[in-house]
Amino acid sequence: MLNESSSSPSALRFVAAVILGSIAMLVAGGVLYGLLFADLFREGAIATPGIMREFPQIPWIVAGQLGFAMLLTLVIHWRGATSWAAGAVTGVIVGFLMAVGYDFAQFGTTTLWTLTATLADPFISAALVAVGGAVVGLVLGGHRPVDRQD
Repeated sequence: MLNESSSSPSALRFVAAVILGSIAMLVAGGVLYGLLFADLFREGAIATPGIMREFPQIPWIVAGQLGFAMLLTLVIHWRGATSWAAGAVTGVIVGFLMAVGYDFAQFGTTTLWTLTATLADPFISAALVAVGGAVVGLVLGGHRPVDRQD
């Protein structure tokens, strides 16, 4: 799957992209969900009181971001997005569609979030995953700023 050819990243570069992409998404998630949109996801804006932890379980969040960064790295690699810009575009698409899928299904089957939070989250997720995608694209592309259209 991964080798040293020009079309495939080395295993080390792939792992670096996963780790750095997950770190980027952890930071972006902290800023977006923990600061900028924190009020939207606090108890008052959530339809089911008492579901938010007082203190987030950081190891589980890290594990989740590592798994998602691996999926994102695979998608970016398969797409051939080997620049920060192409990685960011891929991240926007993947983040938005993924969030629409689980947010809307969750809203249709549970009472966890309000409609406002459900409709806002895909846009917030798109921004978060765009940051991770930019980092992944940069790492997979060997730090090329943009893809060449030869």
